Amino acid sequence: MIIRRWFVSPPEGGVHRLVLLRHGQSEWNAMKRFTGWVDVDLSEQGRDEAIHAGLMLQRHGFQFDEAHTSLLKRAVRTLWSALHACDQHWIEVKRSWRLNERHYGALQGMSKDEVKRQMGEELLQKFRRGFDQPPIAMREDHPFWTGRDRRYHTLGPDVHPTGESLRMCQQRVLPYWQDAIAPSIRRGSRVLISAHNNVLRCLVQYLDKIPVDRIREIEIPTGVPLVYDLDANLAPVGDLSSENGFTGKFLIDKTKRDAEYLANLEAITERRKTFARRVDPVTALNRDDIQSQCEAHGLQLPKAWANN
Repeated sequence: MIIRRWFVSPPEGGVHRLVLLRHGQSEWNAMKRFTGWVDVDLSEQGRDEAIHAGLMLQRHGFQFDEAHTSLLKRAVRTLWSALHACDQHWIEVKRSWRLNERHYGALQGMSKDEVKRQMGEELLQKFRRGFDQPPIAMREDHPFWTGRDRRYHTLGPDVHPTGESLRMCQQRVLPYWQDAIAPSIRRGSRVLISAHNNVLRCLVQYLDKIPVDRIREIEIPTGVPLVYDLDANLAPVGDLSSENGFTGKFLIDKTKRDAEYLANLEAITERRKTFARRVDPVTALNRDDIQSQCEAHGLQLPKAWANN
């Protein structure tokens, strides 16, 4: 097995390494529905993508000291599966609502085709492509009103979102970056963030200082680790990619992802069978240790050792 040592430690000029991971495909990603804060799970494909991400991280020699994720199970499960696959499930994990996906307001739960039919193409594009345009606000009688969810009861009415523009999403995410993630990186912690498409877009835009009118051009596929090398001031090291438009590098080229996935299919299938690494038990003590202890305490050697 070949390990690309470039990924084990930062290249020249880099001091810190950060890995961003968009959650695997969710059930509503597959159905092309606006999800936002609705707590849907991963699809079968998404679960495999999460395991595959962990196998890629293990193959390339990544080690982490802590991880951060949202309060939504598609991101949490992705993190669990990836850490399990690379045998780092024991590291510290911190969760925050600030890493939740962009809140899509009244659109949450609707198919994108149905929203397009009811809103019209022009109005929909103002919301989807604009950085400052929030969606239609969610009301308290909405089936997916998050105000009824006890995990958000401490937020209060002034903080609890009812629909967010990309700018509002970024204004929610960046305080967590500045207060929780950036200080850990500066202390030398190797950090993995498992989060959502728009959350990671906001972080990439912030790190690379991409013009806000180009934030929609940032494409981050599900389940492919995105690696950033940062200098002492947490500024990205390297050149902006002409293909991606940002400094971070995907751990595997998107065009090669399917081939590597198929090559790892047996390992992915095996990981899906069990969520616990098999450890061979110890079945015997050392005879000399037992004999010395028995002599020290004036005891006879147990019958189990009579013929040994």
